[in-house]
Amino acid sequence: MTSFSQLPGEPSEAFEQLVLHRAFGPSRQLSQTADVVGCSESTLRRRAEQWQWAERLEAYDSSVLKKVSEARTTEDLARYALRLETFRQEQLARARSVAERADELLALVERSLKHHLEAGTVLQGRELPSVMAAACKALEGAMNIEAAALGVAAFLENEALSISTKKRL
Repeated sequence: MTSFSQLPGEPSEAFEQLVLHRAFGPSRQLSQTADVVGCSESTLRRRAEQWQWAERLEAYDSSVLKKVSEARTTEDLARYALRLETFRQEQLARARSVAERADELLALVERSLKHHLEAGTVLQGRELPSVMAAACKALEGAMNIEAAALGVAAFLENEALSISTKKRL
């Protein structure tokens, strides 16, 4: 109800005064309006009672506040969605970087094994398990980071559906 309509039988002068009074905002005072329109405060008070200014202005103020709140909520959701998407992209980049390092570790282990086999040397028991464990942990970490990023993507898709549904309603 952000638009105001004149009530049946309401004089144009009274309606104009109401619209002017409305412009003073939620902290409006009849004395302010009386000063501007050039009539007494008691005249405005009678008109306000007769034409239900308080109820009409309360409905108007509530409507305006609701619209501002809804716009703010939509703006906040859009900002959060952007932050989440940025986070998701960063996490995917991290996951890929960790996976690349893990692949490099595995390649190092493979080269080392080939070298030892070709040279006919025996691997030291303590070396291989620690390198393999580090490579496996890195791969697991990369998969977990990527899974988290993909979970954020699913969340963003659900939120986008929710926002578009709210806008249609």
